[in-house]
Amino acid sequence: MMFQLFLVAFSLYAILRSVKQYSRKQVSRYWVVVWSVLWTTVIGVALMPQATDRIAALAGIGRGADLLVYLAVTFLLYAVLRIMVRQQKMSEEITELVRSIAIDHPKHHHRS
Repeated sequence: MMFQLFLVAFSLYAILRSVKQYSRKQVSRYWVVVWSVLWTTVIGVALMPQATDRIAALAGIGRGADLLVYLAVTFLLYAVLRIMVRQQKMSEEITELVRSIAIDHPKHHHRS
């Protein structure tokens, strides 16, 4: 029961933070909705954990907790992949920008 209360409290905090970030224009409305739906789902699962068992049974998985772990690991691995691809693209863009600046503004070094 204590863990369920923690999940609900943390989820409410996360929703409030998302709304606050939106009001400061740090995130778009899209992301506020996405995160609010995610954290609301966490609240629902925390309050009715048996519901995940039914969904897991439909997916051919023994327990709802196992289903949630599989989904979380899959989501996190995909997120890491997306971050790696984005980081690689940014690295390439920075390299091109630095090259362009170096060509446009060469420094003249004289050897003594």
